[in-house]
Amino acid sequence: MTENKRPQVVWFHLTFDLSIILTTTIASIIVFLIAYLFTRNPTTSVPNKWQNFMEWILEFVKNIMNSSMVASNNLFIISTGVSLLMYLFIANLMGVPFSIITVQEHSVAWWKSPTADAHVTMTLAIMIIAYTHFIDIRIHGFKHFVVSFFKPFKVLFPINAIEQLATTLTLGLRLFGNIYAGEVMLALLASAVTHGFLVSLFASVPMLIWQAFCLFIGAIQAYIFVTLTMVYIAHRLE
Repeated sequence: MTENKRPQVVWFHLTFDLSIILTTTIASIIVFLIAYLFTRNPTTSVPNKWQNFMEWILEFVKNIMNSSMVASNNLFIISTGVSLLMYLFIANLMGVPFSIITVQEHSVAWWKSPTADAHVTMTLAIMIIAYTHFIDIRIHGFKHFVVSFFKPFKVLFPINAIEQLATTLTLGLRLFGNIYAGEVMLALLASAVTHGFLVSLFASVPMLIWQAFCLFIGAIQAYIFVTLTMVYIAHRLE
């Protein structure tokens, strides 16, 4: 997996990874379709199983918010949490069932979990931290936002600034490391299939077990990412 090239194109001196564009777009479309189709005909009487599913996700995110902040009924924040949870769960699992690698002189990987790429997870982390800063400025004003970097003492400004950088790095790299490691292990187990029937037979059981474990890790990492997001937002609401 690590030896596979990426399908990249350069446009206006910017390099674009087509595999990331493909998988992130598909993950976003799946989230949109689930949200639209499952809530197309909502009812206040007896909801169907799809509406129950969406209401369960909504309550799950609200429970995360209840443990982190006072403003647990803020629709602006709830919608962010629900969208983020659904997107990350789907994106984390896209590379678990299979991968698509073209057989050429240099093999090219077209399909994998987008969150197995540090560019994607770090971009998400930067967006989340910027989002929390936006909330702080929107609620308390720009002056309060700037002054918060000098609390409780002015000399702590460098530490507070570094803290924001460290928070961004840990938020993005934690997600990337877990998903990437899982797919590397899957690739190693899958490569055993080409080493004969006996080896592939022995590798099939660990591969199935590891795929199930990757499903669990993908769900846990989505939960952790959303939980940390709510914690960071809560700090800005204070």
